[in-house]
Amino acid sequence: MKKSQTLLLSLVAVLALVLAACGNQSQGNKQHEQASFKNEPTSTKPSDVQKTIEDSNALWYAAGGVNKKSESGMEAFYFNKNTNRVTIYNVTKYYKSYSAAKSANALNKEGTVRYTFKTDANNQTVIKFAGKLSDIPMTQTMTFKDTTTGTNNATKIGLSGYKVVRDVDYDKTNAVFVQADN
Repeated sequence: MKKSQTLLLSLVAVLALVLAACGNQSQGNKQHEQASFKNEPTSTKPSDVQKTIEDSNALWYAAGGVNKKSESGMEAFYFNKNTNRVTIYNVTKYYKSYSAAKSANALNKEGTVRYTFKTDANNQTVIKFAGKLSDIPMTQTMTFKDTTTGTNNATKIGLSGYKVVRDVDYDKTNAVFVQADN
C-alpha cells in the first residue's frame, strides 16, 4: 500500500510540475507576442487615436479584415498632419512601409482629401474625410470601436490598428484600419 501511495504522490507532483511549466510557457509566448507589435495602439481615446495615426508616417490600410481578400484591392491612406490632408491609394496587398509600396510601384492614387478628427455623442473617435476621389465628390467617416492586431497570411506582415465602422455615403460596414508593424 505504501508503494502505491508513493507512486501516486510522485505522479501528482510530476503532473503539477508539467502544468506549471505549460502555464509559464504560454505566459512567455504572450509576452513575446505583445513585444512583436511595437506600434500597437492601446486606446481608442480620441487624442490617442489622432496621435497614433498622424505621428506614424506610415500607410494606414482600410480593409474588411486583416486577411480578407478583395477583387478590387483595398485603400491605403497616407496622412499629412501639417495640411490636414490625406492621400488615398488603391493597393492590392499590405506593404511593410510607404517606401516599399512606392518602390514596388503599387500606389494607385485615387485622390487627396481633407480629414478632421472629432468625437461623437458616445465619446468615440471619428475621422471625417471629404473631397474628391477620381474626380467624384466623396464623404466618408470612420468610427473607431476597438484596437486590433494580427498577421496577414499572404504577406506575413504584422498589422496593428483599430476596428472601425466605415460610413461611405450612408453605407456602413465593419472594417479594420491598420498599419504594418516595424
